[in-house]
Amino acid sequence: MSDTPEALIDDLRSLIEAARTADLGEADLVPIRSSVQAATAALGSHFVDGVRMQSVLDFSSLLSSMPDPEGRLDRLREKGPAWFFAYSPYCGALNPIAPPIDVDLHDTDDGIEVRGDCVFGDQFNGPPDSVHGGVVAAVMDDILGTVCVVNDVGGFTGTLTTRYRKPTPLQKRIDLRAWVSHTEGRKTFAEATFHHDGELLAEAEGIFIAGSMDPKL
Repeated sequence: MSDTPEALIDDLRSLIEAARTADLGEADLVPIRSSVQAATAALGSHFVDGVRMQSVLDFSSLLSSMPDPEGRLDRLREKGPAWFFAYSPYCGALNPIAPPIDVDLHDTDDGIEVRGDCVFGDQFNGPPDSVHGGVVAAVMDDILGTVCVVNDVGGFTGTLTTRYRKPTPLQKRIDLRAWVSHTEGRKTFAEATFHHDGELLAEAEGIFIAGSMDPKL
């Protein structure tokens, strides 16, 4: 059995989906709860306090890399978004609530695009056999923010407009794409799409505002 962090996270994702799809009224919950509580206690002994970030456990370690923005972008390219944003709730390799989305960086004549795919498990269900619309919007926000960062125009989400063309199905490969369309001063405009088998499911535009990284602001 593998003892890597990503193997544990995969196990936790499977547990979450199993809990979502099980008839809990028919299950013997006492031994199950005991096992879950024991695992929670074991992990709790390794708790790290501090400001939560998508890329690190400790905000101070992020500050140490900020003076080297080019190096930060190089690390993002080398590690890929899933490991650079390791604790993201949508692409994070170390976040058990992430589906996770699997994206890569692609150089184009107009900058860097984010492209990839995702399979949403049953725990993301909203309408019958479809992904919850709020989850679709959140993933859009995640990949739009990522494409801004890789193009060195990162910022905080100012507005997010999501248009739902068709329901996004569960347990099917969803193709994702995001790109920066243009910038205006501190504002960056980015767009993203979801497709399944070539059919447009959803599209979004985000406006991101460059500003302070101070967590107190």
